[in-house]
Amino acid sequence: MEHVFFKPWKGTDYESGGIFRKKILAIGESFYCSEEEAVATLTKRIVEDYLAIRKGEYRENNGGWTNTYLKFERSLVGEETKPEKSQEIWNSISFYNYLQVPMSGARESGSPIDYKNAEEAFFEVLNDLQPDLIIVWGVGKLFNNLPEDRWTWDKPLNVDGWDINNGFYQLNNEKRARCIAVYHPSTGYQWDWWYKVISSQL
Repeated sequence: MEHVFFKPWKGTDYESGGIFRKKILAIGESFYCSEEEAVATLTKRIVEDYLAIRKGEYRENNGGWTNTYLKFERSLVGEETKPEKSQEIWNSISFYNYLQVPMSGARESGSPIDYKNAEEAFFEVLNDLQPDLIIVWGVGKLFNNLPEDRWTWDKPLNVDGWDINNGFYQLNNEKRARCIAVYHPSTGYQWDWWYKVISSQL
């Protein structure tokens, strides 16, 4: 993956689908960090730090960022999760941030050029990981700025009267990967409701 700087997290059981029996790839937008902190293994380190915090191996001192990962994992299984379950979930999935350059603060957003420059990396990730289901964190900017190449819209998923955007990406081996957009798990994310959406695709 020559165009991918921030290498994806790939769980140890991802290839088999783990507890989901499907390959799930979750996609966030960006990292907020300094240039010194922006290393290729940052995604792996963040997930490993989160799992260590869940196990109580050390205290978390950087605010509530862990709640984002906690709410998302619960929306995958539809239940409150204990540390052992967290480990099982993250070992079953892959995760990466779409933008391949760091943002300096939480209010900073990627430019159109940043999004455009991340397209080749995006397809490299898809073709390498071969996901069955792609879950995009953010129904607004991130989902709307994903590449249009190799994309096909599907009819909206209707859950409790709400339409959920979705479609398919064509991979290089003719496989089609389902892609759905969810609210970003950081705020306003009701994991029990989003479980209804996600579980309909599993």
